[in-house]
Amino acid sequence: MEQRIKKRRILIVEDEHIIAVDIRVCLENLGYNVIGTIANGEDAIEFISQAHPELILMDIMLEGDMNGLEVAEYVNQNFDIPVIFLTAYANDETLKKAANASPYGYLIKPFEDRELRVSIEMAFYKHSMEKALKASRNLLMKVIDTVPSCIFVKDAENKIVMANKAFADLYQISPKEIIGKTETDIIPDNEDNREKAELFNESNELVLQKKEPVLIPEQLLTMPDGKELWFQTTKVPMRTPEGEDVVLGVAVDITTRKEVTEELEQSNIRLKKLLEETVNGLVSAMEMRDPYTAGHQRRVSYLACKIAEEMNLPQDQIDGIRIASLVHDIGKIYVPSEILSKPGRLTDAEMNLIKTHPKAGFDILCRIQFPWPVANIVLQHQERKDGRGYPDGRSGDEIMLEARILSVADVVEAIASHRPYRPALGIDVALGELDKNRGVLYDENVVDVCRNLFRKDKFKFEDIPHSKRH
Repeated sequence: MEQRIKKRRILIVEDEHIIAVDIRVCLENLGYNVIGTIANGEDAIEFISQAHPELILMDIMLEGDMNGLEVAEYVNQNFDIPVIFLTAYANDETLKKAANASPYGYLIKPFEDRELRVSIEMAFYKHSMEKALKASRNLLMKVIDTVPSCIFVKDAENKIVMANKAFADLYQISPKEIIGKTETDIIPDNEDNREKAELFNESNELVLQKKEPVLIPEQLLTMPDGKELWFQTTKVPMRTPEGEDVVLGVAVDITTRKEVTEELEQSNIRLKKLLEETVNGLVSAMEMRDPYTAGHQRRVSYLACKIAEEMNLPQDQIDGIRIASLVHDIGKIYVPSEILSKPGRLTDAEMNLIKTHPKAGFDILCRIQFPWPVANIVLQHQERKDGRGYPDGRSGDEIMLEARILSVADVVEAIASHRPYRPALGIDVALGELDKNRGVLYDENVVDVCRNLFRKDKFKFEDIPHSKRH
């Protein structure tokens, strides 16, 4: 028996009976399930709380004490249901009030059936994307909360807009309660700490003004329990999806290194490990914006390191390849999430925006003091041997060996794995691409080593340990 497609459940809130009936007939002809038509605002809220429609078509002028704007605002605050306004009024004041209710569409009466269908489908798509983004953000916070380093984001007024558990625990406050506070609000109130809070604020302003990272090598703070701790903090400028300039900070506790100078070598090892854990945490957080390619950077890193090992590169060089691979797509943080998760073919403009990510990644990483040329590897990982890559059109030996290795690993993983616009093509197709463009787009030696890893069963993506894949 053919499985029936579930119809979308829609509620009509309209005070003119004839119009409501007309819309209902139109929706049913379009294949939607109209679960009710209501003319009164108060009745609409009671019905919504019980029936939970998937979408509401809302007239602005309604019977009763509540108009459509008030009902929509109540729905927005209490239910996760998209609302489309239907109205004969299109003046600036009405539009401004309607925007405050965060609608998913705005149709001026009279409207065509096609306009109604397009608005409904766009509302459902936008709502599904927002739900996915919300789920990703929740998962992102869970990932960040596992990082032992203190991670925080501050706005232009030095107010904390995001903090992980480690940062909140430091001040004996919950991550939720710390939001909206400044450094002055949370550090113990004494003259020394007040001066340090001012220095923190000045460094934030410097980051935002110059759009450059700032490193605070050492800072002593007195915590609420009286304990003195040393921190090393890196602050990097970022821009939110809403276009707001903010500061991302990562603070590492260096108290042990300061107090136990005779253990300097071990301390450096621990700091290097903390750096990698922080990178892993931030990479995981970034990947949550694009659920279709979650784990991509980690799988690329694992393959790139295997190729480097087969080529007998020094361990220090392999470590640099590993870190660069883990952050090679960090520049996509500037690409809107709806483009990263778009199921269809990208437009030329969208593709050009994607192509900015190597340079954006370089700009983020170039001022951070990695012990490897991470920023340059990231900058060059989309360059091609014949000069047809981007962003600089480098060719041949102008491209770093590390970047040539990362390029091959990136292409193989991308082709072999699922993408929003197509299913996984498999490793045979990926290796076919390497064979086709060996010596043209990709370094011959790197291609040969990579191909032998798979064809001699020395490497499989399926064999990557879970912690390495995710």
